[in-house]
Amino acid sequence: MPTKTDDLVNRPISVSLRTKQSNLMAGVDHVSFLLTIFFILLLPYVAHATVQEVTFFPNSARISETTKVQLQCSDSEKCKASIILSPQADTESLVVSLPSGSRIKIEDLQVKQIQRQDDARIAELRKQIAKLKEERKDFQARLQGLEVQIQFWQMQTKAKTKNIADADNLAAAIGRNIRKASQEKFSVETELEKNDKRGRELQDSLNQAAGKKETAWEATLTFTGPGQNGIVLSYTYNLRGCGWLPLYRIEALPAENRISFFWEAQLWQSSGEDWKQVQVNLATLQPVMTVAPADLPPWIIKPRPAQIYKSTRQEKAATAPMMTLGNDGNQELAVEETVRTTYSVWSIGKRNIIAGTGQRLKVKEENWPAEFLFLARPSMNPQAFVQARFRFDKSVEIPSGQATFLIDGAILGKRNFALAGTEGMLFFGTSPFISVTATTLADKSGAKTIFQNKQTRLWQWLIEAKNSSNADIKLRIEEPCPKARDERIHLTFRPSPEPIEKDHEKFVWLIDLASQQKKTIQNTIELEAPKDMDLDMGWRR
Repeated sequence: MPTKTDDLVNRPISVSLRTKQSNLMAGVDHVSFLLTIFFILLLPYVAHATVQEVTFFPNSARISETTKVQLQCSDSEKCKASIILSPQADTESLVVSLPSGSRIKIEDLQVKQIQRQDDARIAELRKQIAKLKEERKDFQARLQGLEVQIQFWQMQTKAKTKNIADADNLAAAIGRNIRKASQEKFSVETELEKNDKRGRELQDSLNQAAGKKETAWEATLTFTGPGQNGIVLSYTYNLRGCGWLPLYRIEALPAENRISFFWEAQLWQSSGEDWKQVQVNLATLQPVMTVAPADLPPWIIKPRPAQIYKSTRQEKAATAPMMTLGNDGNQELAVEETVRTTYSVWSIGKRNIIAGTGQRLKVKEENWPAEFLFLARPSMNPQAFVQARFRFDKSVEIPSGQATFLIDGAILGKRNFALAGTEGMLFFGTSPFISVTATTLADKSGAKTIFQNKQTRLWQWLIEAKNSSNADIKLRIEEPCPKARDERIHLTFRPSPEPIEKDHEKFVWLIDLASQQKKTIQNTIELEAPKDMDLDMGWRR
C-alpha cells in the first residue's frame, strides 16, 4: 500500500511528465498555427469595398466602388486578390481599373459564387423569420390537437347512456368541451394568421433589402508585374434589384401667375447593405443593350397566289404626347443635369441609401412663371378649363412619372406627367363659375333655285360666355372649323366677331370677361355642293 512518502516522491515525476506532454502539445499547436497562417497567405486577399457613386436607372443601377487590396504573391511572380459583389450584381458588366501609372497588369479575372455574409440588420431579419417559422409549427400542432379533441367529443354523441340523467350529464360535458376546444381553436387560428402576415412582411423586407439569393459573387483577379504590397482598385458593375421613379407635385397658383413644381425621386436597392454618403445620379433610361441597327429587309412586290383574300386596315392617327390633367444625413445640393446621347442624368449630391424599401429624396423645387386663362370648347361641353402656359429659357427634360396636381391648395388628382422642350401647357380642372354654351339658331338645308342643280345648308350658332366669379378672367374659346374633302364643296364662314385665329381646323376667340358679366359670339357657316352629292356632315350635324 503506498505511503505518504511514496506519494511525495512520485508527485514531481508525474508533474514532470505532464509538463513534457504540455510542451509537446504546445509545439504541435504552434506548428499547426504556422501551417494555418501559411495556407491563409496562399489564399487571395478579400477586401471590403466602399461604394463611391451610384447611377440609378428605372430598373437597375450602375455601381462604382473602390477598395484597397493586399496582393498575395507566389514564386511565379503572379499575385492575387479578391473582391466581393452583391448577389444581384451582373458579373458580365464588371470592369476593374488600376491606378494611373500602375506597373502591374490584370492578367485574369475569375468569378464564382460563395455563401453570402449578411450585415447585422439582414441577419436580424433572418432570425425573426426563423423564429416565426418555429412559432407557426407550434400553432399548427396545437390546432391539430384541438381538432382531435373536437372530433372525440363529437363522437361521444353516439354513446349509449343508462338513463336521462346520464344523458343530460353527457350532453353537458360534450357541449362544454366542444365549446372550450372551439374557442381555443379560433384563438390559435387568429394567432396563426397574424404569424403568417408578419412572416410575409418580414420576407418582403428581406427580399427588398437583400434579394432572394443566399449566395454572393467573389471575383478573383490575377496580376502580373513588379510585386508590391497593396493597390487601390476601382471597379464598376450593373446591379439588379435597384431602380427609381419620379414623383411630382404640381400646384397652380393663378393669383401669383406661377406654378409650384416639386420633384422627388423614390429609390430602392437590394444590395444587402446600406450605402453611406454616396454620390447619387438619376438617369432617365435604361442603358441601351442593342448598339447596332437591324439590317433592312428586301422590299419585294409580286403577285399574290390566287385565293380568296380579305384584309382590314385601321388608320391610326399619329398624335404627339399630350400633358393632360386629371383629377437621414443627406446633403441639400443643387441638382445638375447632364444630357447624354440617349438619356439625361441628374446629379443630386451625396446621400444615404438604405437597403430595402423605397425612400424618397428631393430632386428639385422650382417656380415656373405661367400665363393662366380659361379654355372652353362649347361644341363639346359648357365647362371652362383652367389652362396654364409656361416657357423656359432653355430646353428641359422631365421624365415620365406620377404627378399630384393641385390648384390653390386643393388636390385635383393624380396623372402621369412628362415634359421635354422649352415650353409646356397644363390643365388644372374646371371652374363652376365659368360657363360657355352653344345654342343652335338655325340648321337649314335645301336648293337655291329650281334651275340650279345645287344643294345648300346653313348652320348658325350663338355662343354665350358667362363669368359668375368675383374676378376678371381671360377666356379662350375654340370651335371646330369644317373641312371640305371635295373641290365641288364650297364653305362660307361669317363669324361675329372675327376670331383672332382661324385655320383649317378651328376658330379661336380670346376675350376678356369681367366679373358677373357675359358676352356672346355668333358663328354662321354656309355650305354649297352638287345636288346629287351624298354628303356626310360629320359629327356636328
